[in-house]
Amino acid sequence: MPVSSIRATTTQKAIVFSRPGSPAVFMPITPERKDSGRNTGSTEKMFVTQSPSYVNWLILRGFLVDGKPDAAAAMFRNGIKIYPLAKAANPPAMKFINGSEKPFNAIHANNFEFYNELAHVIEREPVGLIDPELRGLFASIGIEKGEKFAPDDRMRKILDEAVAVGNATARAIWIRSRDEETYFYKDSGWYTAFVGGDHEFLKNGGAGGRNLDARVLFHYFATVITPAMVNKMVGAGSQYAMLNVDKNGEYMDGSKTYKLNIPANVPAKDFWSVVAYDPQTRSQLQTGQPFPGRNNQRHKLDVNKDGSIDLYFAPKAPKGRDANWIQTVPGKGWFLTLRLYGPLDPWFDKTWQPGEVELVK
Repeated sequence: MPVSSIRATTTQKAIVFSRPGSPAVFMPITPERKDSGRNTGSTEKMFVTQSPSYVNWLILRGFLVDGKPDAAAAMFRNGIKIYPLAKAANPPAMKFINGSEKPFNAIHANNFEFYNELAHVIEREPVGLIDPELRGLFASIGIEKGEKFAPDDRMRKILDEAVAVGNATARAIWIRSRDEETYFYKDSGWYTAFVGGDHEFLKNGGAGGRNLDARVLFHYFATVITPAMVNKMVGAGSQYAMLNVDKNGEYMDGSKTYKLNIPANVPAKDFWSVVAYDPQTRSQLQTGQPFPGRNNQRHKLDVNKDGSIDLYFAPKAPKGRDANWIQTVPGKGWFLTLRLYGPLDPWFDKTWQPGEVELVK
């Protein structure tokens, strides 16, 4: 059973680019509603989509200005209003919660509890959330809307083994892909999260069906996906590259010191960043630093004479390298994500290439 099936099925996105002074209304309609919901009396530009689920997640990204999030935060606080359509005439006040530096668990279970999570979603959401084929797969192990999920000892043993094998398979597909199309460059560990270059993971425009391994690779370590993360949009959108191994093909060890060279003239119109992640949680590495990364807007980085930048990864900063240091944790591995916001042509034509992580002895 593909663990990313529901996630991939429900990630139908509408991307709204709104400029100051040009308000827009983004209105998801409930699964059961038959009309378009357009009769709001609003004169603002409106984007209407029918949600397949009751629960929705809106992800917005605000860029730094002068290395600070203040402008983006103010834009969100003053410009975003979310409310039921029935209260459009007098919407309630918004409440914003700052989640920065507050730890919380955002990953799915990788033991039997995974099935309870799945049963909870199936019971909560409309039956049409997933197609009959997937509903049949879930029902075959006792997960069906309106029915209690209560496997007997025999089924419990089967499911315990299945979730362990499924988790190990997904992790192997992600962390050490054998598909050559995964990698950006020859003899390099840098790889794409979007194998095949399609946000729906369709092969040859759908003629080759869906690349299930590619979908698992992405959704095992990430959640949100949009066309803007995949498509070639020179000077707009974003591009990502991941790295799980060092120059010698070995996994990175949090007790050792490594160096990564970022060549001069990074092809990013807006900014670029490098962030270290925990391969167990696929979340940002938890260290003594507030954020386990560096970006060229937030941080004042030391620059080499040729314009390149050397980033260092170690439990303690190498002497004189504090500005370019990302802390790691002894006894724990780590991997990297390079993000380019407003990517430029040298990224797409591969005339610019990041260095490999090298062990410093």
